[in-house]
Amino acid sequence: MTSTVVILGSPRKGNSEAIAEAIANEAKAKGNEIKTFKLNQLKARGCQSCYGCKKAGKCVVKDDMIEVLDAVREADSIILATPDYFSQSTAQYRMFEDRCFSFLGGDFIPNIAAGKKVAIVVTCGSGLDGANRIADAIEGEWTNFFKGNVVGKIVRGGLMEPTAASENKEIMDEAKALGQKL
Repeated sequence: MTSTVVILGSPRKGNSEAIAEAIANEAKAKGNEIKTFKLNQLKARGCQSCYGCKKAGKCVVKDDMIEVLDAVREADSIILATPDYFSQSTAQYRMFEDRCFSFLGGDFIPNIAAGKKVAIVVTCGSGLDGANRIADAIEGEWTNFFKGNVVGKIVRGGLMEPTAASENKEIMDEAKALGQKL
């Protein structure tokens, strides 16, 4: 069975989560097994730069993030979602991103399977410049470092209300179309 991991970087239930859930629901309708992680609910620390992962082949920090990293390692596809906070991904998402350092061996060659399908969601309440930079950076990390296959990005701005995306048919249709690619 195909597996999809959903990484939700928002500290609240809002637009990036609604879009990611719509993508995941469509992937589930296709038969994908879905596993969702709300990063704000984890008891986890950022990367400790201990380089233990370079010897062990995986992160050695013992906290809730280990389950997330193991799920990503095993997944066929990943949905990465974060809102734009001051032209940056959220702190929660950044912690996950830093811990993905463990997906690189001591020789900095990926120690996870290449070709994982990746869907990226970045939302914001204002202009899209920061959100586009974030989405492009996430795409660069997953294609350059981890040899992933980014199948699509949804970057949307002007979403001030937490239900703005879920109430927008165009956005939800775009999310469903992206879910078909996973």
